[in-house]
Amino acid sequence: MSFDSPVMIMIHVAGFAFFVSVAISGFMVFAGLLDRPGQRSNHSKIVPTAGGVGIVAGLGAGMLALALLYPAYGNQNLLGSLAALGVGTALLGLFDDIFDVNSKVKFGLIVLLASASVYTVGAPELFPSIAGGGLKIPYWLGFLGAVLWVFVVTNGVNFMDGANGLMASSMALSFSALCLIAVLVGASDTALISLIMAAALCGFLLYNAGNQARIFSGDVGSLLVGFLFASATLLLLTEAPAFGLLYVGPLLILPFLTDILLTLFLRARRRENLLAAHSSHLYQRMIRAGKSHVFISWLYAFAALIMGAVTLGALWYGMIKSLSFLALWVCVMTVIYLLIHKKLSSLAKPQSPQDE
Repeated sequence: MSFDSPVMIMIHVAGFAFFVSVAISGFMVFAGLLDRPGQRSNHSKIVPTAGGVGIVAGLGAGMLALALLYPAYGNQNLLGSLAALGVGTALLGLFDDIFDVNSKVKFGLIVLLASASVYTVGAPELFPSIAGGGLKIPYWLGFLGAVLWVFVVTNGVNFMDGANGLMASSMALSFSALCLIAVLVGASDTALISLIMAAALCGFLLYNAGNQARIFSGDVGSLLVGFLFASATLLLLTEAPAFGLLYVGPLLILPFLTDILLTLFLRARRRENLLAAHSSHLYQRMIRAGKSHVFISWLYAFAALIMGAVTLGALWYGMIKSLSFLALWVCVMTVIYLLIHKKLSSLAKPQSPQDE
C-alpha cells in the first residue's frame, strides 16, 4: 500500500493517533485520578478521570508520526505550534483536575492561550457576503473576535463534558466534518489536525461511551478538544480565504453553542453567579429527568451529524457565506432548546391535587 497521496498520509497519521489514544486511555483507566461524585455530578460511582491524557497522547503520536515519516508534508512548524498550545491548554486542565484552579485564573490563562493561537493561525479579515467579496474587518476587531471565539468554544466544550460519550462523540463528528470541508477547499493543514483529533477522540470514546463509562476525559481532554477545534476553524479561514468560511465553526457545533449560550442567558435572568458551578445545562436536566447517558449522547451526536451535513450542503450549494443561513439554523436550534426546556420545566413542577 502506498502512502504517497495526501489522503493516505492523513489516514496513516490518524491511525497512529487512534491506536495510541486507545492504549493510553486504557492505561489511564487503571492509573487515572479518581472522580468522586459531588452535588453537580451526573454519576453515582467513583470513576477514573483524566482520560483526556489519552487524547493528548493521540495528538502527540499523530504529530510525531507526521514529523518522522512525512517531514515534507504540510506546514509542520505551524501545526507543531498549534499542537503545543493545545498541550498547554491540556496541562491547565490537568492542574484544574488536581488542584481546582480558581476560575478567574483559569479563564485568564485560557485568554492568553487563545491570543497565542490567534496570533499563530491568523485572525479573520472579512465578514463574508453571499454576493461576493465581504465587509473588511479591522485587524484589532478580527483579533479580539477570534480570541473570544476560542475562549467560548474552549470553555463551552468543557461545560458540555458531563455525560458519558457526549463530548467525545459529538466533537469527533464535528472534527470529521471539518476535515472533510477542509479537504474540499484544499486546506490540508486544517484537514490533518482535524482528522488527528477525530481519531484520538474515537480511541478515547471506546472507554467513555455507555451508561457505565470506564473513564472520564476531565478538563485535560475537554479543554484541549475545544481549544483545537476553535483554532482549527480559524486556520481554515487562513488556508482558504476565498471561500468565506467564517460560519463553518459555529454551524458545526451549533447544538453545543445553543445549550451553552441559552443556559447562560437563563441563568443571567435568574441573577445567578455566572462564574459559579452549576448543573443547569439541558443535557444535565435530561439526566435528572431520567434519560440515560447513552440516549443523551446519541441525541447530541445525531444533532452534530445533522449540522455536519447542513454545513457541507451549505458549502456545496454556495450558501456558506450567508449570515441569514446561519441565523435560520440558530432559530431552529433555539426553538428545539426551548421546547425541551419547557418539557423539562413541566416535569420538574410538583403535581397539585387537581393534577393527580
